Amino acid sequence: MIYADFSYYKDTYCGEMAEGDFKRLSRQASAYLDSVTFDRIAAVTDEKIMERVKEACCAVADVLLQKEQRDGIASETNDGISVTYTTEGSTEEQRLYRAAVLYLGNTGLLYRGVE
Repeated sequence: MIYADFSYYKDTYCGEMAEGDFKRLSRQASAYLDSVTFDRIAAVTDEKIMERVKEACCAVADVLLQKEQRDGIASETNDGISVTYTTEGSTEEQRLYRAAVLYLGNTGLLYRGVE
């Protein structure tokens, strides 16, 4: 299940990616959220928590787009000008998880213990 549609991304989240990119990446973002929440989102009935799930989906999709745009480039040189792109000392998985935690941190969805 895809948790946020493009109109939500553009109008509420105020995202900037193109619709085609969002449609593709929101599917991956939703799958990621299902993974880190152990498929608990399907059982959520609280509208406030579902709103946070939509926001998390948009945030994770933005991180996925940034990853695609970087495509693993650590540095580049063009006509004598050298530019190095940093990853803020974190791995791809950490950036994805931080984007999800920002919105889902206090919902109980990311709890890794036994219920």
